Amino acid sequence: MRSRQVGGAVLALVVSLLVTAAATLAIRLAGQVSEKTAQQQLTQQRMARIGSALQAYWMVHGCTLPAGALGSASTGDAAPGGTTVPWRTLGLARDDAFDAWGRKIRYLSPGSVAQFGAPAQPSTWALVSHGPTGFGGWLASGQQMPPPVNADELANVNGGGLQLKTETAGTDIAPANLFDDALLWGTLDTADCSATPPATPPVVGAPTALNLTTALLNSIAPVSYSGRDSNTTSITIDGGAALGNITITSSGGNISRNGVPNGTAIGVCTTGCGNNNSSLSFPETLSFKLDGKTAEKFALGVLSLDPTVQVAVTFRRNGSDIGLYVSPVVPAVSGVPTVFADLMPSPASPFDEVVVQPQGSSRLFVASIRFCAAGSTCN
Repeated sequence: MRSRQVGGAVLALVVSLLVTAAATLAIRLAGQVSEKTAQQQLTQQRMARIGSALQAYWMVHGCTLPAGALGSASTGDAAPGGTTVPWRTLGLARDDAFDAWGRKIRYLSPGSVAQFGAPAQPSTWALVSHGPTGFGGWLASGQQMPPPVNADELANVNGGGLQLKTETAGTDIAPANLFDDALLWGTLDTADCSATPPATPPVVGAPTALNLTTALLNSIAPVSYSGRDSNTTSITIDGGAALGNITITSSGGNISRNGVPNGTAIGVCTTGCGNNNSSLSFPETLSFKLDGKTAEKFALGVLSLDPTVQVAVTFRRNGSDIGLYVSPVVPAVSGVPTVFADLMPSPASPFDEVVVQPQGSSRLFVASIRFCAAGSTCN
């Protein structure tokens, strides 16, 4: 994938980046100033995440991209006539669809961009942040900001040929000359998803949940423990005939148990490996990957160390993120698993991996996992 970033402001900066990915994606980013503010950097990061999600969606959904979400809506679902990022359809966190000034990022597919007065070039998708002033942007409340006076910014609001210009901002700039929009756009190749992927057998029905006991962790190869610490970040377990092998991978530390010698749930050990240090806490993650199957639903059982718990579950297919579920904060009972049932990407799509991450201050152990088919009750 060839990727380009273009910063249009006081200084026009062109940087060539080599990005490891399956698709050829030409990306250009207007970063506004060479010494970027924290808000501009955060906005660029969020727009880059959207670009990656669009690339993953393109590959999984047969070289198609979703419609935008309605600026006046709060759901983040793709809808006819939508002009903002459809964050829920793409499986993104809600915040990623907003720029750092709290306004929804505009989304077009297809689009075209004219750079610094040059003829417009077509793109598969394009994003616009309306910058610090926000003229024409949609607020979280569903209200739209007043339209800009600058003709180029107005073009970016109306969604025709988008305009990338040098930034001109400040109290001394006349409204007709003010330009502080940031743009990101990309071109995707149909060759990247035209080939038929190898058939992967689906999970059938709703196989029994797997309780993550010490015995199960030892089902493929014995694990060498030091107290609660498994001394490894990856363990492959036997999920039985319905699921096949499942590889568990941790980030932020080693896979750990909630008890010695026979644990009933797992977390991530950083240091000390006592009860708190062995639990899974943000930003640590545990990934569960089906080695030869795909599923369409997932159920997660956790043991919380706190009276409430909140988790995020990222769905992946062939290593690409295809959806994200973030739970509400729910009550938890000590020693009793809290089950998050019938989880799936939005829109529904087969997946072969889930990544579990606590949210906020939640501390937990993963007690059970269950991969299921679409028509099953998965709890």
